Formats: sequence, structure tokens, C-alpha cells
Amino acid sequence: MSRKLLTTLLTVTLAAALAACGSVKDDSNSSSDASGDAKTDTSSAFPVSIKHKFATTQITKAPERIVVIGNGGTDDIDALYALGVTPVAISKDALTKDGVYPWLKDRIDTEKTELLDTLTAVDYEKVASLQPDLILATSDFTLDKDYKKLAAVAPTIGYETAWGQQTWQEHVQVVAKAVGKEEQGEQVIKETEDSIAAVKAKHPKLQGKTYSLSIGNTPAKIFTIASEDDFAAKLMSQVGMGLTPSVKNIKTVNGSPTGELSFEQLDKLDADLVVIAFTTPDLKKAFEASDLVKNMSAVKDDKYVVTDVATISQLRSPSALGIPWALNNLEPGFKKLD
Repeated sequence: MSRKLLTTLLTVTLAAALAACGSVKDDSNSSSDASGDAKTDTSSAFPVSIKHKFATTQITKAPERIVVIGNGGTDDIDALYALGVTPVAISKDALTKDGVYPWLKDRIDTEKTELLDTLTAVDYEKVASLQPDLILATSDFTLDKDYKKLAAVAPTIGYETAWGQQTWQEHVQVVAKAVGKEEQGEQVIKETEDSIAAVKAKHPKLQGKTYSLSIGNTPAKIFTIASEDDFAAKLMSQVGMGLTPSVKNIKTVNGSPTGELSFEQLDKLDADLVVIAFTTPDLKKAFEASDLVKNMSAVKDDKYVVTDVATISQLRSPSALGIPWALNNLEPGFKKLD
């Protein structure tokens, strides 16, 4: 996923006046239980060492106060909740008014978990005041400048080699090891992979069909997946679909899997299924007013689907609990190909 695209997306959305909630106080003063609801004894799993780009982090005992930092994805957050672990604080969702990730609305209790605004900067003093014994920051795209200050507060785990390169499965494995639940982590991975396989089984006619997946967040320009190396493309391939060939040779953003199209090139998005999200109604209106869009076979054949920004973001930066949610949001499009 393009760092430039993500940063631009978040900044534009914030500027569009999506209300930013203040942090929610945790008045309980009680520690989160890293053993989760099942109260599994994880003491035998420690100590553990986790090597990442910035250091090898030693965790001597089951962490009880976990803080998750990072607006570059929700892998750490999803993994914790899937494992039954409640963090004391997480980075809030910059795309929603309440700061809660939509696929986690039934899991995140803001009475127990504080929502931190880390979009423009990390408040290190605030993080320290939470008295964490572990900080998960594998999705923090500013970790190059954040790591030393975070590690001074508590043991901190960063991404393995570079931001945005680890698969969602690898993120689950790292978090599961950090909280002493490696076996449960493999079960989380299996359940998510099974949910993907279920979509493919439900819609066998997706096999061999093409798609384009895009976002409109700036006037007169569309960003779209342009490579099968994109995490979203890999996910879509698991349900049987392939990226439309017409976008594979377009201009990319800083060599990333993100392609860039001017409004004079919109016909390149045509595919068996065209999926797109917009950050404002005006951008959607301008896109759909284009004759190139009106003449797309996908538009003429009702194979054009407008989704929301959160769905596109989740597909491009997939996480264990978000994947089933995002694929379900594409269900209207999948049905069009049955």
C-alpha cells in the first residue's frame, strides 16, 4: 500500500471535517487481562524475544497493559481482540466520527480502551501516563522517528523490515507470540482464511473475472491498484479474481502498487467489476459525469459498485477481523457476477 496514498487519504478526510473525538478516559484504573476472556495461563510462554527492524524486544512475562500505536493499519489491534486481549489504548480511526474502526464496533469498549489521536503526532507523555508494559507499533508508518521515544516508555515491537511489508498473517503471529498465545494465533489465521475461502465457494463465477479497485480523493485524479503485489490484489486473487490488465502498465506512485490515472484515462478502469470509493460526494459526481465512465462496459452492464473509504483501506491494508467485514461489503458486487 502506498504510504503517500494513505497519508493523503487520512489528511484529506480529516480536513473534510470528520469530527475528531477526544480521548476516552479509562476510569477503572484496572489493568487489561492479557490472558483474555478465557483466562488461559500463558506464563509458560515467557520469556520471549521478538526481532524487528529497530531491535530485539524482550518480553519477560505476559503483558497486562498494552498500548497500540499506528495509523497505518489495524493488524495489531485486530490480532489482540481476536485473541481475547483488551488493550488499554489504541490509535483511533481517523476516518470515523467516533474513532472506532467499523468492523470492531462490537469489540472495542471505550470504557476500557482509550482512543489516542496519533494521526499527526504521538503524544509520548500521554502514552507514558498509561503505564504500558508493552507497545505494539508494527503498523506505525512514522516509527522511524517514534521508536526510540516509545521504547523508552515500554518494550516496543516494530515492523519486521519496512512499514507495510508484513502480511496480515505475520502480524497475527507476532502479536500472538508477544502475548503468549501462539497456538490461538494460528487458529485466528485459519478462521480468517476460512472466511475468504467461503466467499470463493459462495461465488464460483468470480473465478477468472477481472476487477479494478480505486479511490477518488482528489479532483481530476484517481488512485487505483496497479499491481498484483498489492495486498488487496492478493486478497482478491484468493476469491478467484484478477486485476484488469489495462491498469497494470499505468504510472505508479513512487514505484508502489498504487497507480495514478488522470480523468483522460478513466476508461482504463473498465473490468468485469469496477469498485471505487470517494472521499466526497462532489468527487463521485465528477467521476460519474465523465463520458469515459458512462461508456464503460461495467457501468452499462451494472457491474459498477461504489463502496466506502474504510472498505478500500481495509482491503489494501488487510487485518484478521477486518477482512471478512470488507469482503462482505463487496458482496453486492460479487452478486452481480453470479
